[in-house]
Amino acid sequence: MKLGKDNPIFKDLKERYKKNTNYILVDDLNSLEIALSFKYDIDTFIYCDDIEYHKDTKLIIDKAEDLSKESYTISKRMFETFLSKDNSIGFLAFVKPKKWALNDLLDKEFLVVCDRLEIPGNIGTLLRTMDSCRAEGMILVDPVSKILNPKMSQLSRGANLIIPTVEATYTDTLKYLTDNGYDIYLGEPKLGLDYQSYNYKGKIAIVIGNERFGINSDWYNHNHKKVYIPMEGHNNSLNVAVAGSILIYEAYMQRKK
Repeated sequence: MKLGKDNPIFKDLKERYKKNTNYILVDDLNSLEIALSFKYDIDTFIYCDDIEYHKDTKLIIDKAEDLSKESYTISKRMFETFLSKDNSIGFLAFVKPKKWALNDLLDKEFLVVCDRLEIPGNIGTLLRTMDSCRAEGMILVDPVSKILNPKMSQLSRGANLIIPTVEATYTDTLKYLTDNGYDIYLGEPKLGLDYQSYNYKGKIAIVIGNERFGINSDWYNHNHKKVYIPMEGHNNSLNVAVAGSILIYEAYMQRKK
């Protein structure tokens, strides 16, 4: 169905996008392919009918259009007022998320725990790293940034559709990890041992803390391993997504052997 700028459906879609609380918003080709291959339900699909897509891209768009509950076409000019993103390919899918709980992670042995992370792009970057390293699940502890944040989707490049991601309280997370025998590694600027000193095999959970305040202080009241990344120079910490990615890759390389 073709929409004009004054069509109330178009205005409603813009409002849904702006105040999104129910969908993973997908606006890049890689993420759309992942959504289709993992059989996610697409509630609404919008694309520009005046863009000359590559034939392979058009096949993917046609498939998404066929499988979506509702599908609309709009002009490129209208799309630019709707989704102002310089590198947009000219479509948007409202994808229904899967609801994950802690018990869904019972068969996962390599977890990443994000304790009150604030910047959605950092979480998206970590998810993308996790996908590269076969990490199996993420827990967002007392989350400030929510799973459905569009920036998280954009930076994860579809990894948020692959990796089970659970929102949980600190208390429930700690209980789940200890009850199920995970070795817990606390990412720290200074305390503990050099990150290459540990054996990351078996059931592990790497805890990464808030960008400003670090991890919940109660983590230190338990017998968890503390791990730091050696640094030289004038700064005393790395960006949380960079630091987390280093720890995830170290664990991956050891587990790969």
